[in-house]
Amino acid sequence: MKLKQLMDFEMDKNEKSSLQVKAVKALAGFLILMFLLTILSRAADSLTIAKVTASAATGGVISHNIEVDGNITPNKDIAISTSANIKIASVEATEGKTVKKGDLLIQLDTADLKKKLLQAQKELQVAKATASDKKANEAIAADMKTKSLQRSYEDYNQTVADANDSVSKAKSDMNEAWNAYNTYKNSNSNSGETDTTVSDSLEKTVEEKQLAYDKAVTNLDGVEKVIEEEIKKAEEASKDESGNPITLTQGEKQKIRERVNASLMQDANTAKDALTEAENALSAYNEQQNNSSSASYDEQLKTLYDDYKAKEEAYNEAVKQRQSTIQSANRMLEDAKAPENVDTATALTENDDLEEKQLAVDELQKVMDVNGKITAPSDGLITKVNVTTGETTTEDTAIRISDQSAGYKFTATLDKASAKYLSKDDKVTLDLGNGTTVEGLTVQSIDVSAEDKNSYELTVSIPAKVKKLGSIATLKVEKASKKYDTCVPLGALHSDGDKYYVYVINEKDTILGTETAVDKVQVDILDKNNEQAAIEGSFSWGQQFVLTSNKTLRNGDRVRLVEGE
Repeated sequence: MKLKQLMDFEMDKNEKSSLQVKAVKALAGFLILMFLLTILSRAADSLTIAKVTASAATGGVISHNIEVDGNITPNKDIAISTSANIKIASVEATEGKTVKKGDLLIQLDTADLKKKLLQAQKELQVAKATASDKKANEAIAADMKTKSLQRSYEDYNQTVADANDSVSKAKSDMNEAWNAYNTYKNSNSNSGETDTTVSDSLEKTVEEKQLAYDKAVTNLDGVEKVIEEEIKKAEEASKDESGNPITLTQGEKQKIRERVNASLMQDANTAKDALTEAENALSAYNEQQNNSSSASYDEQLKTLYDDYKAKEEAYNEAVKQRQSTIQSANRMLEDAKAPENVDTATALTENDDLEEKQLAVDELQKVMDVNGKITAPSDGLITKVNVTTGETTTEDTAIRISDQSAGYKFTATLDKASAKYLSKDDKVTLDLGNGTTVEGLTVQSIDVSAEDKNSYELTVSIPAKVKKLGSIATLKVEKASKKYDTCVPLGALHSDGDKYYVYVINEKDTILGTETAVDKVQVDILDKNNEQAAIEGSFSWGQQFVLTSNKTLRNGDRVRLVEGE
């Protein structure tokens, strides 16, 4: 029975019964109960369903606000120093102070400065006098060396001449003894009873060898003449540009002298050996043939021969002595010609010492000329002060100033995520922290850090016209990405490990009517900042994305869409 028929049902007045009445009452009660349960179910559903706020995606760009702290350093530092060990009357410089060119930085004690200048001048005078004396002594020593060498040549020539005279005297004595021996032998020998063919041949050989030896000795005696001829030939063989003979040096003449002496000495020794051999042969033959001679003749002949041999030995000894004497004289001459020790390092050190003393005087005089005032060489910022009033200066840097005319640079370290939005020549702003900002500065460089490959070193050039600089600053820059089709608030984005997803609002038809539910959609992030993200995924244009929810959502959950605050 349909509900309408049930409602239109009328009981038979004539056939009313208690059963029908009960049935109608039961139906009415059931309908009331169903109504009450429906109201109760709706109330319970309203308590369990998630309430969400949502927003539609928009197209646009993602802006990135980059802020990073860094250091400001000068492009050029000027180190200021002065002569050491001078008392400081006052120090006007303080770190962080901006100065102009010519501003007083340090005032030196002028009395102490004058004292140091006089001391340095005296040391310079002593150094110059020492150098002058050394130069004069070197000239005297060189002159003495020349004279000593000249005397050595003279002594050498005299020694050779004396040795030649001794040889000539010994040769003359030997020849006289030989002539006496031959004269006695020829005047007292037996006439024609023996065959003198062999004796004559041997004597002729001795005479020939004697003549050859005499010639060699004569050449040796006239060695100086031969040497002079050889020197003359050598000079005539060498011509200058005008065709005139070139005079040989003493060293070149000495080499010719040694060569000629050696050659003539060798010739004399060779001739002497040949003569000795012939004489020995003749002596042996005469000894054999003289057995028939009288004892007195033999004794006298032997005496004369022995005298000759003694004179010959004396001559040979004189020749040897001459050779030894000449060799010794040559060595003494070589020693006299030997160069002096060279000490270039000492000479250079002496020059350096003189130059250092001159520079010290010049530097002190320069400071004295300005009454001991050390001033700023250019406009700049004092970055370091290493001196104190009442103390003395040192060789180290006294004050360091950043040269304002050369400009400054800002350096900072960026993470990889921020660095990708900046490039060389980009315009940035610096907040100097003292209420001053500088806009329109240029990124000079941005490079991967050598220490950390995930970091970047940023440098910004600051022109010299910027004033009131400190040591630190903050870089600020806003960079806009390209235009994206779908941008959502960052609150709509959720993460599941290394994956990202969003919840989109969908309307669904059910047996209870149209219901609002959410679908979980995985997305890729194209770009994002701290407010919104550019995404792409499987969703339709115009769909709304869940921003907030009072409960944890799951895929397919029914939700109630409410307006956000």
